[in-house]
Amino acid sequence: MTIASRNSLRAFVLCLTNSCVALGMSGAAVSAADPSGLWMVADQTARIRIEPCANGYWGSIEWEQKPGIDSHNPDPAKRGQPLLGTPILIGMKQGQPNEWDGQVYNPKDGGFYKASISLTRPDTLKLEGCMWVFCSGENWTRVAEQTRATTGAMASTQPRPRSACPQPAPAPAQRRGN
Repeated sequence: MTIASRNSLRAFVLCLTNSCVALGMSGAAVSAADPSGLWMVADQTARIRIEPCANGYWGSIEWEQKPGIDSHNPDPAKRGQPLLGTPILIGMKQGQPNEWDGQVYNPKDGGFYKASISLTRPDTLKLEGCMWVFCSGENWTRVAEQTRATTGAMASTQPRPRSACPQPAPAPAQRRGN
């Protein structure tokens, strides 16, 4: 083997080693990532805030391009309420590395479906939902957190909704003995 061939082989092995290390690091960064944050849906009509809760990750509608009403909710008490603040990702628990399973609420039909989310890249979240054997999915894009102005021309026209995390039921009132 000539010196030029050895040097080429060394350069190839070094390049391959560096590439593998870089790929391994980026894979570790994604698998160690957290789906928390603000995400723009695929058709860019809404932003979903995902946050960790006691029983998994939950995601609620934080911004809508056009305000909507939850007209198909199966719970009559919630039907007719604004969609802003509505939880749509429910109880997403980690099943596999970099994958969380739970439910998704579809306000277009009022249905709850088995779903999973995964980070394909630090700024791309893949949502997949299934109904019986039919599955569909879309990619959401991470949105940079913005400082919200509270007054003036830069103020948001939509109030920030409360947390998507389920609130504990109030404790029942205790009766006092007579």
